[in-house]
Amino acid sequence: MTRFILTLGVILLAGAPAAAQQIAVRSGEHETFSRLVFMLPPGTAWTTERVAGGYRLTTPGQETRFDLSRVFDLIPKTRILSVTPDVDARSVFIETPPSVHLESFPLAIGAAVIDIVDGPETTPPIAVTPPAQSFRPRPNRGYLDLYWSKPAPQAPAADPAPETAAAPPAPVVSPLALPDRRVSTAERDLVDQLGRAASQGLITMELPKSAPKDEAAPGASADPEQAAPPEDSARTLALQSETVIDRDTAAAFARHQLSESGHSCPPDQDFDILSWQTDKPAHEQLTDARRDLIGEFDRPRPEAVLNLARVYVAFGFGAEAKATLRSFGISPEEAGPLPILADIIEGNPHAMADTLSGLTACDGKVALWAVLAQDPPPRKEDVNFGAVLRAYSALPPNIRGLVGPALSTRLIDMGAPDVAATVRSMLARAPKTDRRALAEIDARIDLSAGRKEEAARLLDGLALSASPAAAEALSTAIETKLSLGVAIPATDVDNAGALGRQLRGSETGARLIRAEVLGLGSTARFDEAFRTLSNWDAPQFDALKQSTQSDLADQLGKVPDDALFIETFFRHRDKIPAAQLEARVQVALADRLSATGFWQSARDILSAETRRSPPGRLALARAALAGRDAAAAYSYLGDLPGDEAAKLRGEAMSMLGRHSTAEGEFAEAGQTEAQLDEAWRAGNWTLVAQQGSETQKRFVELFAPETAPPDDPQNVVPLGPLSAAQQLISQSQSEREAFAKLMEELKAR
Repeated sequence: MTRFILTLGVILLAGAPAAAQQIAVRSGEHETFSRLVFMLPPGTAWTTERVAGGYRLTTPGQETRFDLSRVFDLIPKTRILSVTPDVDARSVFIETPPSVHLESFPLAIGAAVIDIVDGPETTPPIAVTPPAQSFRPRPNRGYLDLYWSKPAPQAPAADPAPETAAAPPAPVVSPLALPDRRVSTAERDLVDQLGRAASQGLITMELPKSAPKDEAAPGASADPEQAAPPEDSARTLALQSETVIDRDTAAAFARHQLSESGHSCPPDQDFDILSWQTDKPAHEQLTDARRDLIGEFDRPRPEAVLNLARVYVAFGFGAEAKATLRSFGISPEEAGPLPILADIIEGNPHAMADTLSGLTACDGKVALWAVLAQDPPPRKEDVNFGAVLRAYSALPPNIRGLVGPALSTRLIDMGAPDVAATVRSMLARAPKTDRRALAEIDARIDLSAGRKEEAARLLDGLALSASPAAAEALSTAIETKLSLGVAIPATDVDNAGALGRQLRGSETGARLIRAEVLGLGSTARFDEAFRTLSNWDAPQFDALKQSTQSDLADQLGKVPDDALFIETFFRHRDKIPAAQLEARVQVALADRLSATGFWQSARDILSAETRRSPPGRLALARAALAGRDAAAAYSYLGDLPGDEAAKLRGEAMSMLGRHSTAEGEFAEAGQTEAQLDEAWRAGNWTLVAQQGSETQKRFVELFAPETAPPDDPQNVVPLGPLSAAQQLISQSQSEREAFAKLMEELKAR
């Protein structure tokens, strides 16, 4: 038996691959199903089977390596919960909920299409045999064909004709009568390992000149049913084999886990900052790390250089760590993630931070640094918060204080304030915790919860401290107070300007200049604010400068003093071009100019794009009405929906003397008083008698008697001359009183 296994292994050595083949896996989302496409080579056989928790796709005859890094880029984790490779490198496990089922079919190019479809399973998955390979060129249907094409419906096969005499099935004779199916599995694994060893050049064997004669296996039974193992027996033997190269590289591969997205997770030792410190004082550790940096022939020793850089990082000296790596010529491959960690500790962006992209779901220490490195922050559902918190709690106290505020800010930005509060608690429990770092985290949490007053109070305290976060706290405090409508104290404005010029060229410096400009505007010091804005020369922060310019113009539009607004606006008109202002700011300035009588300037402050928008059209209509151009106002409004548009159309129609139409527009806008005024002007005495004031109703009753119901002729008593004269005198007196009250009411408006 052993001789046969070795001989069979040698025969198959030529066909054994040297390394597992990389198989790309793509995905697509549809309304009723999610699709996976395994880009198998033409002629590859594959099977699918239902297993506990989902399905398994297997390529029985070929060892493969599936690239699962892009599976969830285009599909959510609803029908497909996860896709993970099995340990035998021949199959993939697809985890699914019980409410879906699998449908599969092959493509002409050899790829396997797996659809996870809504609804319970009706038929079990079956094995798929690859079609016979043809040498005729196939049409290129494009990339989308993999995701949106479905197999052509096949006509049902005709029922076979009934056989008169069923022929007995031909007996299937196996070349080997094995007593247990586990032996077949063991033989297959042994052949694979022999092939791997041969491809690595570790063994060489000579084929025998003649094949051994077939011999019945001792103890083998001729009855296949007796040879089959019992149903409850194990399917595999406790057999494992490996080559020397596999054994030496197993540790390296074992350290690299895979995230849910298929990315390889680096080992924890590359991010274990706590292990880079000892109990010795800092100066002794640095002294020890500097020894033996230079080896034989005055060449740097990479191991010693990397150790010194790690010690620098462990004590929070990120700039020194990067300078050490750069000075001794350590390549990025040798440095690994050390430069990224150094930049994160220093609060600086790193050019290679994207190398940690996709690792936020790892179950190791890298998850923490991947969250800190990504800009913008990752999605909440892509982060392993348990791993992040474990890695943060394992940091040295000094590093915990350095990265804690930045980590809490990112957690809040991605919608996880509860996790940020946990980070704050971990930082508070650390010995010798910097209370200023706790205050910074508390302020961020208060801001996320809408407690702006408490956050502003904490930020004011941080701004007066000597911590590295003081400048950032000052700009955030001013922004918070501005959102509350509070005037910024002159001392805060002056400090922001001084720090902004000191940090010129940095993002923090640019935000401080913005805080200075808007702080000046909050106290109506617009001349100084516009002068500071004109002197702001930072091309790399043009977007921030334009936003500041728009916000300053918005502050100007809210000044209650009309004289100050008009004077300041026209003095600095050239510094606030319409194209650089937000649309809402343009509309606000236009309305303010229209209200003060400068309706032509109101039109000029609106850009061409804003004029085409509904708010811009309303602003143009208001400017036209201010200029007594009712026809133009009505043309701007057209059939624009909304109460405001109907109200402006009513004003335009009233100005044109079309009071009946204006009455209808005001009714649509819900303007009851304006509707009654137009009904009065249009002579709609019925509406006035129903909804007018008591004075108006009395006036209509006296001067428009047709609105009152006629008296019954039978109840009318003829009056004599004296009674008729007395009635005329009383009626005249009532009409004079009603007219006088109406005039008083109109004057009071």
